Parts: sequence; structure tokens; C-alpha cells
Amino acid sequence: MKIDSQGANIMVALYECGLVTDCPVGENKGRVLSNDYVVRRLEKLSSVKDLSPKKTVSGTVNFPLWEGINVTKCGIALFVQNNSHQIFGSQKFNLPDHL
Repeated sequence: MKIDSQGANIMVALYECGLVTDCPVGENKGRVLSNDYVVRRLEKLSSVKDLSPKKTVSGTVNFPLWEGINVTKCGIALFVQNNSHQIFGSQKFNLPDHL
């Protein structure tokens, strides 16, 4: 992928699947909603401009984890987007069983 002079942001999201929400009020009153791929943390890893396809980008993000996290239901998604939030590519990764 060629990043032009407008640049792009490399974003990292920590997500959780298998969430269940009881709805006591509102249009979903009395329903139980299930949700997957809920973003719990989102950070910008890097911003890049005029980057060639062979250039390597590296960085680190640190996410504070919440009480009772079940890592088997969580993962990391990495995506590249421009300032208009157009996504050029993405990849997801499972978390290791023991953090």
C-alpha cells in the first residue's frame, strides 16, 4: 500500500466479544442484546506520510486491562486509515491465553 502526502494513521484497537446487555428501558426494553467486537481501548500507533511499500513501521501501545478480563474473548485489531476515516487495510490478532 502506498501512503500519499495526505498521510495515514496506524490504529490499534483492543476488542471484546461475547458481551451481553440487559435493556431495562428504551426501544429495546426487556430484551437481552449480544455484542461482539466491542472496542474497549483504541490508540494511534503511528502517523505516516509518503511511505513506500517496503518501509517498516514499528511502535508500541500499552492498554490498561480491566478487572475480570477474559482474554479468550478478546483480541487486537490493527488498521490503517486516512484523516477522512477511510480504511486502507486491517488485520486482527488473538491475545495469548495468559497475559
